[in-house]
Amino acid sequence: MLTSGVTAWQNVGAPVNQGPARWRHDRQVRLVAGGPVLAGVLARVVAPRVRWLSAIGAGPTTAALTHTCAMGSLLSKVPCNRDANTDPPTVLAALTGDRPI
Repeated sequence: MLTSGVTAWQNVGAPVNQGPARWRHDRQVRLVAGGPVLAGVLARVVAPRVRWLSAIGAGPTTAALTHTCAMGSLLSKVPCNRDANTDPPTVLAALTGDRPI
């Protein structure tokens, strides 16, 4: 088992597979939730009846108050946010190689 953490692993020059760069879930949620709000504000200039589109901002407010986030849960299930190689046996095998734990 790794005794001093990933930083110590990197300090001795051991290889670390970083994987693809991804946006954090909270950033994805802000983008998806903020898009319709921004669109509603901008569209209101052209068509005042679309102001209801801005009401989608109630979702992030509810998420903040209840400390739950349905959109974050859904985004975590999107294939680009899932990595099949992060289950514990695979991670341990990658860290230890053929050495017994």
